[in-house]
Amino acid sequence: MISFLIAAIKIIFILGFLVFIHEGGHFIVAKLCKIKVNEFAIGFGPTIWKKQGKETKYALRLIPLGGFVNMEGEEERSDAEGSFSKSSIPKRIAVVVAGGLVNIIFALIVYFILMSYMRKQCF
Repeated sequence: MISFLIAAIKIIFILGFLVFIHEGGHFIVAKLCKIKVNEFAIGFGPTIWKKQGKETKYALRLIPLGGFVNMEGEEERSDAEGSFSKSSIPKRIAVVVAGGLVNIIFALIVYFILMSYMRKQCF
């Protein structure tokens, strides 16, 4: 039973880290494109930890099966300065694509590190 709990905790942390990498890609590109990010959260459901930054609220939520980056003007059209809906189409595409692209880059980096390590072990 205890080994099952340890395995479940490991899976939750790994999944949370991968969600953090993915959402971090959206977040960083949005910031680089001068798009206002209202909230950066890992997980869904009730908030278990939060911190208010200058412009962004950072949150950790109870159910670690995803996450989100809430940008100004993402769900409803907004004419506010730095809104997603007011940004150019190339900037919006960059923000949307960034999450998946960062996942691919991260996977390639881990792959090459592991292969480099395995190669040293074999020779």
